[in-house]
Amino acid sequence: MAQKQNSYFLTDKDLDDIAKKVVSELYSNKDILELKNNGRTLNGGLNALVSRSISGIYSNIDNNKPLQTVLTNSIRYSILTDKNTAQETEFKKIREACERRKNMLMVLNRKLELDETETLKNDIDKTTEEISLLESQLNDIASKNSEQPCVKKNILELAKKAYNILLRSDKTSEKFYVAICKYMEIKVTPEHFGYDVYRNYSEFKPYYVRNDNNEEKKDIYVPPALQNNSGYRRRNNYGRQ
Repeated sequence: MAQKQNSYFLTDKDLDDIAKKVVSELYSNKDILELKNNGRTLNGGLNALVSRSISGIYSNIDNNKPLQTVLTNSIRYSILTDKNTAQETEFKKIREACERRKNMLMVLNRKLELDETETLKNDIDKTTEEISLLESQLNDIASKNSEQPCVKKNILELAKKAYNILLRSDKTSEKFYVAICKYMEIKVTPEHFGYDVYRNYSEFKPYYVRNDNNEEKKDIYVPPALQNNSGYRRRNNYGRQ
């Protein structure tokens, strides 16, 4: 139980580290940013998670894809794309080319047995080199694909953690959003969170309320946005009770 509590309470450094990874590992991944919905649905807890909307205040980023889109794409990418389609197509093309070269090499070797010419020897050497190069390319692609499960697991865990933080109703989601924008080199002003109305009281004309004796109490200031017939509410500089 203690472990679960510790996972909920995050320090500013924790938030900063996670935000940095979101930018460097998710926003920098072209496959995630350009992922198209293939119609397949997520199951269980993941579907329940992405079905919850992140507030636009903590999702929308100027000139960039919203955080909710990037995190949802990241989760889908890690679960629903078993292989990189582009790599799979390239692998198939190279493998077919390699097989053609191998068949050609067999034919050339048979001809060489009947007529050992310098031209045939040169063709055999050239074809052998081409086969070696193609096999090296196939090994490189296979090696990259073998790393996918580990990479995708890290992407999934990071996206889930970030998504849950941004769903929170306390100050944590705001701090996390600001940290992400910092690493994207985007400045976030108090106005983004709706704090501008109450920030500079000097911009508003004085407003006075009356006490029970119908006398003006000039020592109390109430911004126009909060003026109403039922009284007033004191608020701090960020407009919160």
